[in-house]
Amino acid sequence: MISYSAIVTGTDGSDTSLYAVRSAASLAATYDAVLTIVCAHHIDAGTLTSPTHVEMNSIPVYSKERALEILAEAQAYAEAEGAMTVNIRAVPGAPVPALLSVVDELDADLVVVGNRGLDSLLGRITGNIPGAITRKAKVDVMLVNTDHEQ
Repeated sequence: MISYSAIVTGTDGSDTSLYAVRSAASLAATYDAVLTIVCAHHIDAGTLTSPTHVEMNSIPVYSKERALEILAEAQAYAEAEGAMTVNIRAVPGAPVPALLSVVDELDADLVVVGNRGLDSLLGRITGNIPGAITRKAKVDVMLVNTDHEQ
């Protein structure tokens, strides 16, 4: 039987990302897995405008303090869904490398992301977070349909 012990998800505070957090939390509760919620935040303005961080174009830019506020809200949602062990991480940098670095560091076996941006024209041209995660992750990826949350 397939089982997960360490699940990682990300949030930017949007309704769609919080729906993905709730889905990840539900899985964590089902599998009695540790859930880690990640929110990327900026390092400095030069980092955000570099061409290597194209995925930052479609998401808000947060300070570490704002990222921690967003994570506290996400943690409350996750605990309400029944996740028993919920950790939060504010990680400097762009969302995709931030999420994947935590997945690698924790040796997670599942990453959960919403599907926002997959079907958008901008997402197809400049790249999008769920698409990049599915291409780059070395673990199972769950895409949560968040269309009804937009």
